[in-house]
Amino acid sequence: MRKQNTHNVTGIIKTDKENIAFSGEDFKFVFMKTDLLGDEVVMKADESGYIWGTTHGEATIGIYSGTDINIKSTHILNTWNYIVSKNWLPLEYMWFDGIRFENGSIKDIYPCNALHEIRDEESPNLFTYKMDKDSRIFEFASNEYVTKWKFYSLVTQKKSVTEGDSISNSNSILDIEFDKPQSFSSLLNYYNQVCDLCSFLTFRNSVSFEKISLLKRNQEKINVAFAECYMKEPDVISHRKWLNIIQVRSLEETVFENILKNMAKMDDEHKGLPLLIIPKDDRDAHTMDIDKIRHICSALEMELDLQGVRLEKSPEIDGLIKEVKKLVKEYRKGQNKLLDGQESQEKNNMRKKMYDNIFGSIAHWDQPLANRVCKAWDQYISELEPFLKRYDIPITHENIEGFVKARNNITHNGSTGVSDEVANTAFALMGLIYCCALTRLGVDSKAITDIMTRGIIG
Repeated sequence: MRKQNTHNVTGIIKTDKENIAFSGEDFKFVFMKTDLLGDEVVMKADESGYIWGTTHGEATIGIYSGTDINIKSTHILNTWNYIVSKNWLPLEYMWFDGIRFENGSIKDIYPCNALHEIRDEESPNLFTYKMDKDSRIFEFASNEYVTKWKFYSLVTQKKSVTEGDSISNSNSILDIEFDKPQSFSSLLNYYNQVCDLCSFLTFRNSVSFEKISLLKRNQEKINVAFAECYMKEPDVISHRKWLNIIQVRSLEETVFENILKNMAKMDDEHKGLPLLIIPKDDRDAHTMDIDKIRHICSALEMELDLQGVRLEKSPEIDGLIKEVKKLVKEYRKGQNKLLDGQESQEKNNMRKKMYDNIFGSIAHWDQPLANRVCKAWDQYISELEPFLKRYDIPITHENIEGFVKARNNITHNGSTGVSDEVANTAFALMGLIYCCALTRLGVDSKAITDIMTRGIIG
């Protein structure tokens, strides 16, 4: 059980009728009316879902509830995030120009690399270090505003009477800066995006940060932290070795931009990242169950569709499809005349949906998933080879067909078992999904081979 980055806080929430006292500890907030015999009071949440108040330390606090809270005497709220300013600020000033994420998973995807020792054999007692500029900046323009994603590490010097002088490079930071002020709904959106980015690059869904701050530009146009965000995190966090993950330094600007577009699901070409196949932590990475089988198949279908992996048309199958469609249309025409009345209209809608499903199913007869997966497997076999050798997994087309059949049994027949062969195939297909996704993001074949060699899937 890891220690959450929280603190105890008390204060009051002002309402139209009376003040509500609160006490918070470990994301559990207890609210109490001052007048226990009075009328019910409503604590109103803003459009972003936060209830605002003031701490006894004279700071502004926003507690996420998602909706208004009605309170008769007391109320307990288990939230997953809240915000505390450094000093009291009126609500009209509670906006931000940037978000800062420090260490934790940021340090995994962007390890510190600003301080380098210069060895001098002639002066063994002299330690010399060179400080390099360690930063990557990605700019992304949407229809509404421009964001800058700034990754960098800090070099700090410490002087101590008891411990002497020291210099270190141990803080990795991501600043997301906006050219327009942002509301708190934007905070939740970008927090989720940063978590998704870390998950995709590390192949772990358990994400954490040492500290999250909100930034405002001062008169000198410098972003300064004015509030801290407390986000509830998983109890178990798995930090993978730098060798096994995809580092931000290795990403070209176009690749990072495509990642951002997919996280925002901007259009039909950027529908998202295959996040549902990613394990929660190291322990979860060594298990396979029916839900994962479903997620892997869904991710495969999305990647194959986005990459346009299609089978060649077969005249025989094409002819069969046309004949079956013709037969269904004739049956529908002869058996299903439209009826009047509300009840009959509902039946007509159900019939229409039924026939839409039938025609949709027939349309895919010439593109069975197993065959399409086999085609993609053959296309990426050279990139997958180091990954398959690493785990000694021999995969054939028969294995892939068996995997798809197992998914169908799970979906249609309620099967709950997963054989070792299906589990091994599913693990290998996660590698194929990453190869497809990385290609779609703009990563070249050589870089994908290197990523698979270093063991991103595992």
